[in-house]
Amino acid sequence: MSTLSASAKAKLITGISGFIPHTHLQGICLEEINGEELTLRLPFRNELVGNPETGTIHGGALTVLLDHTLGVASLCCDQLGTTITPTLDLRIDHLGVAPAGKDIFAVGRVYHVTRRIVFSDGFAYCESRDKPIAKATGTWVFMPELDISQILTSTDLGTQL
Repeated sequence: MSTLSASAKAKLITGISGFIPHTHLQGICLEEINGEELTLRLPFRNELVGNPETGTIHGGALTVLLDHTLGVASLCCDQLGTTITPTLDLRIDHLGVAPAGKDIFAVGRVYHVTRRIVFSDGFAYCESRDKPIAKATGTWVFMPELDISQILTSTDLGTQL
């Protein structure tokens, strides 16, 4: 398996984030790649507020952010390459609430790979990585026969990569 450069990983992650409607509509974007660890950002937007009285983000938006972050963390895992990894299982422990008006960041990494399963974990935070608002762990199906770089280049979006 060849190791992708950080810029190649960034292009793939940006491409897949724009390709998936719910991540694109929420504005989820790449914040940072640090080796095999990934950080995505969910920008605060009024239409994502779940509680108008407090201004806090809807739990479903946070779930999409964590699911997407832990899923595309596979693109940063040098062992996996550019495979598609559909979600098999996801568990989220909500530890707190994001302050109103703040962007939410999610960090993800792959910690184990079997023949057909990818295990990822991560967390979401607003103000500090040391104060997570949620922790997540899950499994994704390893599908090496479906190369995301080939799928993206076969679509109109892929011409932008």
